[in-house]
Amino acid sequence: MDGEKMQLNFFDFSFLETELEFIPSFQRLAFAASICERLLPNYNAFSKSENFGNFYVLRQALDELWQFLQNNSVDKTRVSQLINECDSDLIIPHSDDFGAGYALEAQEAAFALCNTLEACLNPTPEAILKVAERATNTIDAFINFDETFSLLQSRDMTKYKQVVANHRLAVREMAKQTEDLRRLKEIEILDREILEWLRTSSYNGGRSLIDLS
Repeated sequence: MDGEKMQLNFFDFSFLETELEFIPSFQRLAFAASICERLLPNYNAFSKSENFGNFYVLRQALDELWQFLQNNSVDKTRVSQLINECDSDLIIPHSDDFGAGYALEAQEAAFALCNTLEACLNPTPEAILKVAERATNTIDAFINFDETFSLLQSRDMTKYKQVVANHRLAVREMAKQTEDLRRLKEIEILDREILEWLRTSSYNGGRSLIDLS
């Protein structure tokens, strides 16, 4: 499909899944890593606020993931170690244990990174979709804290999804994912330049995809 016409859907992942079929494994992983960059500040904000977990464990894991991509080679033993370090009760919060302090958003960020690391071992489109779903879940949950949106959800789910998909945070994230995917489809080699662009274009002044830092 023409990159200019390509546009991902916030709640429907079928088009993304189809597009992921046409790009190599390392490009898929780079797409997921870019999403993780936009999610990770949520964990940092939660961790600082609640004095829980360890942001630097997740940050180090994501940095190593980018290094794997730069080297065009995955150390599967190290990936397994990173998964064990990140997928821990000491790292991932249980949202029921905390109030409205962004525990769910932190949880989704940690899960997204774990999903991406798992995808290093089996980089199927389905594995990458799990990461994209974490971004959607995060924005959806954040927006739903607004009583107006929450009430709309209880009354008319179809209308709710339409309204959320048109929210500025959802529109911005879909635009970014669409741009990332278009760039990744255009290249033959995942080089340092495109990897640096994926990382830095996700920075958003150190803020997450819901503008937390």
